Amino acid sequence: MNLRRPNRRALLAAAVLAPAALSASTRVLKNMGSAGPGLGARIRSMGKSWDIVEYCHSKGLGAAHTTLPADLNPAALARLRQQINQHDMRLTVGLRTPRTEAELPKYEAAVKAASEMDGRVVCVHDPFSGRRYEQFKSAAEYHSFFEVCKAAVQRAEPILRKYKMPLAIENHKGWRSDELAAWVKSVGSEYVGVCLDLVNNVSLIETPQQTIDTLAPYTIFVSFKDIAADFYDQGILLSEVPFGDGHLDLAGIVARFQKKNPRMLFQLEMITRDPLKVPIFSEQYWKIYDEKSPAPSRDLAMLVDWIRTHPPKRPLPRISGLSAEGVLALEDECNQRCIDYARAYLTTL
Repeated sequence: MNLRRPNRRALLAAAVLAPAALSASTRVLKNMGSAGPGLGARIRSMGKSWDIVEYCHSKGLGAAHTTLPADLNPAALARLRQQINQHDMRLTVGLRTPRTEAELPKYEAAVKAASEMDGRVVCVHDPFSGRRYEQFKSAAEYHSFFEVCKAAVQRAEPILRKYKMPLAIENHKGWRSDELAAWVKSVGSEYVGVCLDLVNNVSLIETPQQTIDTLAPYTIFVSFKDIAADFYDQGILLSEVPFGDGHLDLAGIVARFQKKNPRMLFQLEMITRDPLKVPIFSEQYWKIYDEKSPAPSRDLAMLVDWIRTHPPKRPLPRISGLSAEGVLALEDECNQRCIDYARAYLTTL
């Protein structure tokens, strides 16, 4: 279903139910957190004093996506453990998998530290790639990189199993959902799954529903966002937008993944920026695919039709021309709108 802004009748009903609305406005979202990529302007403005755990707690979120303290400083680790216990929060932790044997000791130390956070670290997370259509000039380059990634996960798996710490691999514009699903399945480990970004694979010729359906069985946590898309002369414009301004059935998505796991985490990633350009109508874009890694023409047709039949509800967000203060204000507004929407309409978060 499509969730829309409340109409006048809904607003009048809300006024009658003001006490309940007040309670909802302060409700802690136990199964929702926030991720650094959606807070870029705030991080830049706060510098080294930034603390995403405290920020998420102040916003009434029950989780955060962060990294472990530099060099695994014991005092800093103890402070982080005390924070999340005091606030009754959970974490997903960004941690790069070991690309070489030499990186194994450092990786094991980090996984061990994550496992000692009193069970409050849900998983470690690695997005692996950048944007496939920008990162690689050919399909051969992509395949070579993919083999490095697969080897890194095989190298990491015994450590993950030893400490019973899941690894969530993100569909971060690097591989199509069927490639990622096949990869995770081939590892054959209960400790290797997916961080499901709901919209990233639009840039790889998939509708959001196609991505969700393919990766749902392997999902450990959700990179949670809404989407609006449009066309430009070379391809697709892709934007994260405040919840309800896009076309995802957010309530249905939450229900689906909470049926899989009632404590599933949804990490908000409302990135406030100019629309991302995905040049699917350019010759270079198609050089990243081949027979071994195809993008079926049927999928292209389905995506074009999905964008055509789901035009933006309002102009796509842009930050060009804004001052640093203006970007921060817009980012804060967009994130707060998502949090408010979640409290009002996503009642099981």
